[in-house]
Amino acid sequence: MFKKKWKRASQGIFLYKLGLLLSKGYSINKSIELVKSHLPDKEQDLIEDLLETLSNGNSVLDVFSRLNLPDEVISSLSINSVNGNLTNSLLENGNFMKKKTEWQERLNKAIRYPLFLLFLTVWIGILFYYFLFPQFSLLFSSLEVKTPAFTSIMLSFLSLFPYLLVTVLLLSLVGWVAVYYARRNTSCSYRMRVLTSIPFMRSFLLLMNSHYFSMNFGSMLKSGLSVTDALIIMEKHMKKGFFQEESMRLQKGLLDGKTLPELLLETPFYLQGMSDIIRFGQANGELGRELVQYGEWILIELEEKILSNLQKIQPILFSVIGGFVLLMFASMLLPMFQLMEAL
Repeated sequence: MFKKKWKRASQGIFLYKLGLLLSKGYSINKSIELVKSHLPDKEQDLIEDLLETLSNGNSVLDVFSRLNLPDEVISSLSINSVNGNLTNSLLENGNFMKKKTEWQERLNKAIRYPLFLLFLTVWIGILFYYFLFPQFSLLFSSLEVKTPAFTSIMLSFLSLFPYLLVTVLLLSLVGWVAVYYARRNTSCSYRMRVLTSIPFMRSFLLLMNSHYFSMNFGSMLKSGLSVTDALIIMEKHMKKGFFQEESMRLQKGLLDGKTLPELLLETPFYLQGMSDIIRFGQANGELGRELVQYGEWILIELEEKILSNLQKIQPILFSVIGGFVLLMFASMLLPMFQLMEAL
């Protein structure tokens, strides 16, 4: 119910405002009450249910779990509630959810018009194939003139296009089924290893993983926990997933006598710079602070990278669609020139 009625952007704003009020000394109940008063009626009803859940003696994390927030947000709030950093976690996760929504909106704007042009181009191709090109074929037959090779190739492509579309849909369905069963039968670490081997996904995943690990692990160390205790808390409070497996792997590696930077470099899941930050932080006794600062830098880099790639999407789509339209018109004009030469 919450997931359908409450958008991610609004959830991010709610978490951020809640964190601001908590940072000013308000209690969790009072903070929720104050934020609720600024929400639409539909969302106020949802918050009223949350307050009732909180008044029944449930923990703050049980309340947040009812919002159907992303798993990584719930895990982050759960981890930081243990070490007393719930306020900062609310601010950071709320801000990150708002940014993700902004990125998604920009992506939608970037591809909306090109997709409309693509739809229009498909209809132009259908009109050409079923109405215009047959007339040319009849005329060429009557004049005993050979159809230009380029036009013949274009006709063959347009005739095969429906079959290509069906093939793509079937392959997409098969791929979805394969991914579904792979998620159930393989470990999260193996899936992450496969995803990071894909070039266009690798850079984003490294930034996301490094940001999430630095912010949550660093906040626990900053609050006074040891490295081992912080990893135990991560294992306990992470929902079954990649970072829970990572915390277990790191604990085992530390028991085997390896250092944390060595363990992070063993896998292709994180930026190499994070190991250098950890060495520097351990050397000056400020590992927690250095990791949190590093996580903030990564977020800025991630935002710049996403915005830069979004700016490239629209020109690429326009170029592909425009090129296809030009090819169709060229295939139509060539027969006309050849007819003029024949006459």
